[in-house]
Amino acid sequence: METPSSEKRTARHSVPISATCKSIISGASAKVELVSINSPKLFSRNRRALSPLAAACLRGGVHYLDIGNELQVFRTLYDLDRRARQAGVTIMPGVGFGVVATNCLARHVSDAVGGAAILEIATRAATAQQGPGVAATRQQNMPYGGWIRRAGHLEPCPLGSGTITITLPDGPCRIMPLPTGDLEAAFQATGAADITAYGAVPGDPAPRSTASDPRADERPAYLSFGWARATGPDGATTQAWLQTGESYAFTATATIRAVEETLARSPSGALSPAAAFGADFVLTIPGTSRTDTIPAETPLAGRP
Repeated sequence: METPSSEKRTARHSVPISATCKSIISGASAKVELVSINSPKLFSRNRRALSPLAAACLRGGVHYLDIGNELQVFRTLYDLDRRARQAGVTIMPGVGFGVVATNCLARHVSDAVGGAAILEIATRAATAQQGPGVAATRQQNMPYGGWIRRAGHLEPCPLGSGTITITLPDGPCRIMPLPTGDLEAAFQATGAADITAYGAVPGDPAPRSTASDPRADERPAYLSFGWARATGPDGATTQAWLQTGESYAFTATATIRAVEETLARSPSGALSPAAAFGADFVLTIPGTSRTDTIPAETPLAGRP
């Protein structure tokens, strides 16, 4: 806690936020500058309160960030953009692994082709054990079925359809369209008319290093990946890959970095991470790297 010379007192450390705190945010604007929802257990229990909490932050002039990845929640929060700009505050869902990884890659490849007309993004997270937040996200998203964006509009698609195989730095990976917040975040960051947000096919095993692999001992225990491919208006195509370590560790650090950047820059509006901080924001997370090429002996991405 620090007290600036002005009368306004700013809380610079993260504290657990319950759904009931939305009733006091408006009256706490003199003491609170930013609310960050970074507890998966708390998040999974109170996600229905997030939109009212964000609205309360607007009334109190308080920045709002969360680690969610629900398509419908993102749409609701992004609808607060005009009010957020008028209030001079940041509304930013998705400061965890999935959205930060795909969003920054999406911005990177879109910029490379002069503005993507077609955009595809995907992640494969690696962790010792999935927490309650991931299970809750799936439970919240799956009833809506599959969704993609075509000609600038969301369109339903059968859940499980559209499976393709891409190449990650450690080998092939089957992915399928999923109705996650990445879809809206990518549109917010790039404006691409056609977007498909994929995730690894549930149950498919990730490649494992073998004893004969001379690099096996040098690799971290968990490798998480992101992928993005953009096609420009002239048909030019480029893709990029992101590699990092354990996805929950990434989320913890990314949340802190997003808080730091928000307090330093105070961007106004309902924004995605890349829209607020740029495509290279993800590279400020320790142990994270981005590449535009992978070894030529690996199969090409996008094979059905």
